[in-house]
Parts: sequence; structure tokens; C-alpha cells
Amino acid sequence: MPRSASVTAPIRHAAGVVGVLTGGASHERERSLKTGADVARALIALGYRARVLDTVDPAFVEKVRTVDVALLALAGRRAEDGTLQGFLETMGIPYTGSGVRASALAMDKPTAKTVAGAAGVPVLADVLVSDTEAADTAADEGILARLGVPVIVKARDEGSSVGPAVARDRMRLVQALEDLRGAGHALFVEPFVEGRMVTVGVLETDLVPSSLPATEVFVVGDFYDRTAKAGPDLHSFGCPADLPDVTALEIGEAARRAHLALGCSSHSRSDFVIAPDGRFHWLELNTLPALRRTAHSR
Repeated sequence: MPRSASVTAPIRHAAGVVGVLTGGASHERERSLKTGADVARALIALGYRARVLDTVDPAFVEKVRTVDVALLALAGRRAEDGTLQGFLETMGIPYTGSGVRASALAMDKPTAKTVAGAAGVPVLADVLVSDTEAADTAADEGILARLGVPVIVKARDEGSSVGPAVARDRMRLVQALEDLRGAGHALFVEPFVEGRMVTVGVLETDLVPSSLPATEVFVVGDFYDRTAKAGPDLHSFGCPADLPDVTALEIGEAARRAHLALGCSSHSRSDFVIAPDGRFHWLELNTLPALRRTAHSR
């Protein structure tokens, strides 16, 4: 898809109908519905004609034909992986966010890390776990021999809050692999860095990407998982993050590089961890970051 085929800015007038696509069938359905509701309210307050469409509605195909542009307010499989983007292209409906190729690349986290790493973005080592290795003792020992402990087990092609499990010994690693494999996830493992969690948005203006101020994520617990995201008392944000000027510049440039390397359009959000020694590592890029209002800030 040509880069200009996706919408890099909202409709510039309120005459057209903006279809807010939300819901979907992924593990992140509930979060997507909340995002869609917040987005629709914001659009209507700005004078736009907004129509909320759930992509699993049996009448979705007919309803989406009535909109002038699709604003994608959902996440996860069949939403953020290029599937929905490809469908909208076949329908001739312009949409917000990245195209098919960038969406598919970013959704597969190990592949995205390879692409971003090749562009000079600092990434962590990882080990892919095949179906046959999920309960293989030699495989478990090989993972720990290569990565050490602690490690984090992640779903390869799901949202960042789906399925992460921290393992501080082999027994916990085995359990995490079994649990997540049983849930149907393709898995990979990377070192778990116990540091500061920082996220950086990238926004394009006239096709030129610029990084936004870094935001630090504070959580109760090991990880910003679905439980932490859903609990108002379990997370808060600090923006701009309290970082040395050099680190803030470097982490912003890393987010911009990842955006460009993966071929993203319109906007994205990169997640990082900053180790106690001050070094930062890029974890992943979200092509459709949640667009929710929040009061949980510091």
C-alpha cells in the first residue's frame, strides 16, 4: 500500500462520517471497546460525525461501507496485525495508522526486534520457543544458559499486556511456558530487566515523524499486564519522564528510528525499559496504541 493511502491526519472537516472501529475478537477486546468509546466522545465534542462500529458485528461489512474514513481504535490479532488494514484497502476505505506490512511486522515482536535492531535501536536478546520445545527440559536449560535469570515469557504475536510471565528460576519458567502454550500462544523468551518502564509516542506531521515526550509507567507488581492496566490503583504515569536530557533525546530518537525501520505511518508508540545502569532497551512498537483518557498521572 502506498504510504499516502493510510490517513496521516484526521478528516479536515466535519462533513464526512468517521467510523470508529473498535471491539474485535482479540484478547484485548474489552480494552478496545473502552478506547473506541473515548475516541468517539472526543470526536463528537470536536464537531465530527462519528459512528462506532464493532468489527465482529455480523453487519459490520455493510455498516463500514457508509463511512468516509475509519479511525482504528482497537488492538490485538486481526486488528493490529495487518488483517483489518488489508480488508479496508480492498473496500477502498482510508484508515488511520500503519499499513498492512508495517502492522504485520510490528505485531510479530521477535521479527520487529530484528528489524529495529538492524536500524541501530538497542534491543535485548531473545529465544523463540517452538511447539515441540514447550515441555522440553533441554530447551528450558538452553534458554536459561543463554539468557540467565530472571527472564520473561511473552506471546509472540499478541498485545504487550497479554500473557507476560516473569520467571526467576527454571521451575517457574517451565510453568510459564506450559500455561501460555496451553492458552494457544506462540512464545519467545527474553531477559527480564528490572528497571524503569518508559513509553514514547511518535506522531507524523506531513509524513515527517517526530517523537513525543517520554512517559514513565509506574506499576504495582512486576509488569504492566492486563491486571495492572485494568486497576486504577495499580498504575500511574509521569509525563515527561524524569530522565537526563541525553537519555530523553536518545530514547526519543530510538522510537523514531523504530517507527521508520518498520515502515509505520501516522503514529506509533514504542515501549522501553531503562536498566539501573542507565542503559535502555527497546521492547516493542504498538501501531495502534490505546487512545484513552486517564487521570492516573504523577
